[in-house]
Amino acid sequence: MFNITDNERLRDAYALLMFMQSDVPASSEKKAAVKNLAATVKMEIREFNRRPASDSHIIEERGSNGYIELVQLPEELDKAHKEIAADWFRANRYLEFYPTPYDCSDQKFTNWFKLFRRRGHWFAYHSVSIDV
Repeated sequence: MFNITDNERLRDAYALLMFMQSDVPASSEKKAAVKNLAATVKMEIREFNRRPASDSHIIEERGSNGYIELVQLPEELDKAHKEIAADWFRANRYLEFYPTPYDCSDQKFTNWFKLFRRRGHWFAYHSVSIDV
């Protein structure tokens, strides 16, 4: 019903929940309906807050031109050589640019990536541009 997809929608859900919990004079049927709706909103808030952690984080935003993200590669690659980790990145995270006959396709593509090790894991800085 309330489909929480980002932090802004999460704030809206909390605001709606606070409003529904305020004491508004109404009939018992309306109060029961509001109570059921509040239970649904609470459930969706919990689902959003319990979602799995992302393996990447944007560390530099470049507006409509793109961003740089920090990506943690899977733990299976922790003991792998750098070339194997690079092959995995190219196969799974690399965004190829496909030319189109139209300008401004809003297509995301990889500029560059840099692999490195941190705390025994492989990470990558991944520069992504957007065709605008």
